[in-house]
Amino acid sequence: MAQFHLHAPSEHTLNGKALDGEIHFVHKSADGKALLVIGLFLQVGPKSDPWLGPVLDALEHVNSTDERSAAVVVQLKSYSNLIRQASKHCGVYNYPGSLTTPGCDETADWWVVQDPIKISSIDFGRLHQDLVEYHITDNGNNARPVQPLNGRKVTRYN
Repeated sequence: MAQFHLHAPSEHTLNGKALDGEIHFVHKSADGKALLVIGLFLQVGPKSDPWLGPVLDALEHVNSTDERSAAVVVQLKSYSNLIRQASKHCGVYNYPGSLTTPGCDETADWWVVQDPIKISSIDFGRLHQDLVEYHITDNGNNARPVQPLNGRKVTRYN
């Protein structure tokens, strides 16, 4: 995995509606030209999914807007089980698209899990407080507006 980052609200929508947030896990090919991005929705609920603990804890150590000095090592549990379970129970969407951060290069193979991960309102507040590295967009958050598909095919697996 090359990196992960968070957006609030979500950059993808379900039935035309954004969710509270979205985590993007970005993977690069060996030559750095091809990208695979896994998107997991976040939805505020009574308590956070335990899987999010290491992500939230790692953000406590990010204190710079300079990418070179903001690197933090995170020991994540594999999210392959989340994706595998989602593809069986609720669905996973796949489409060829672009990055959602500048320069928005059209080099990404997107996999977006339909079922959101629960996050408590307290932890969601921590995310907002800790998201210092992204420029705020004109909608007041750090989410890129939804883009047209422009003929791209979205495939749902379940």
